[in-house]
Parts: sequence; C-alpha cells; structure tokens
Amino acid sequence: MNLVYPSYKYLQSYQEAFDEYNEHNVDTYKFDDINTVDVVKKWSNYRKGINLKPNRVAQTTYWLVDGDRFIGEIGIRHELNEFLLQYGGHIGYGIRYSCWGKGYGTKMLSLALKKAKRMGLEKVLITCNNDNFASAKVIENNNGKLEDIIENTIDGKTIQTRRYWIEL
Repeated sequence: MNLVYPSYKYLQSYQEAFDEYNEHNVDTYKFDDINTVDVVKKWSNYRKGINLKPNRVAQTTYWLVDGDRFIGEIGIRHELNEFLLQYGGHIGYGIRYSCWGKGYGTKMLSLALKKAKRMGLEKVLITCNNDNFASAKVIENNNGKLEDIIENTIDGKTIQTRRYWIEL
C-alpha cells in the first residue's frame, strides 16, 4: 500500500469509488467523475499551479492504492489562503466508502504528512466538520491538536468546523 500520483492505471477503480460515494450520498468529500473530468491531467495541473480555478492554490494530490485498487485520495495544498485558513486547511482527503473504518484514513494521512514535511511545510492545518467523528479520529491519531471549533457558511449552510494543527 502506498501513495502514488494520480494515474490512468487506477481510473476504473477510482470511478468505482466515485460511484460508491454517489450510492451512499457521501458529500463530505468529492471524487471526480472520470466521464466528465480528466482527473490525472487536473491533478497534474494543480501540482504545477496551472489552470487553477479562482481562489484555488497549488496542490499535490496522491492516491492511496493497494495493488491495482484505488483506496483514497489526499491533497496537500502548498499554501493557505484566507478561505483555507478557516475551512479546508493544508490537507484534504477521502477514502472510498467500502474501505471506511479499516484504518486507511489514518495510514494515508500518516504517509502524506511525511510528504508534506519533504515539501518544506513545518506544520499543517487540517479541518473537518464538527460532526465528522471518523475524520477527527484520523487527525487525532496523527497527533492533530485541536485549536478551535468555528462556524463557517458553506453553500449557504452554517456548519461547525474543527481546526487542527500538526507539527511536522
């Protein structure tokens, strides 16, 4: 099991993860639909800071794979803007639904923190919704220290956001 750059080799398995999220109405993280987005090109561009949407920052994205199976996706943002400081942080991730509760999130974040350190980050901010207890546990299992819980308005909804810092 390791982190790799997004690759066409894993696209079918990635699409299966996308379908699992849709089937189970998961909206805390979004995988892309490979029928509408070239995800390999998208994440390559993000890594290089090319063709970013407004208010987005460069990001290095990795896929956690086990053999030929896509397990999850994790992105390390190279810097924080004002929005990311409140919601999103340096790192965002999602584990395919069928792999929830099996320790993959904790492992994936652990591997990504090593990469973030090699990228030159000294500490990272990671956020999650206050009611996302599984994500909070993943962060805390990786030495995340809760700074605060704040309110954010996302897509017209007010949500409570946990903000954690991890020293690298």
